[in-house]
Amino acid sequence: MRSILSERNIVVVLFVMVLVTFSLAQEDSKKKLTKIYSGVVTEPGTLFLTQATQPSGKGAAAIADQP
Repeated sequence: MRSILSERNIVVVLFVMVLVTFSLAQEDSKKKLTKIYSGVVTEPGTLFLTQATQPSGKGAAAIADQP
């Protein structure tokens, strides 16, 4: 008689668990990257610059001349 906890069944269950875990981790990382690139602070004490506040590389004189 076959055992429910055979080696093959354990491997299949572990494989499915790994797929689910990586899928959830990918979804979470997509959400976090979207927040980072949109300029939203994701964690307390962490500061991310938005595109409006990032240095443009033009120099202080060019920035001061803008209306």
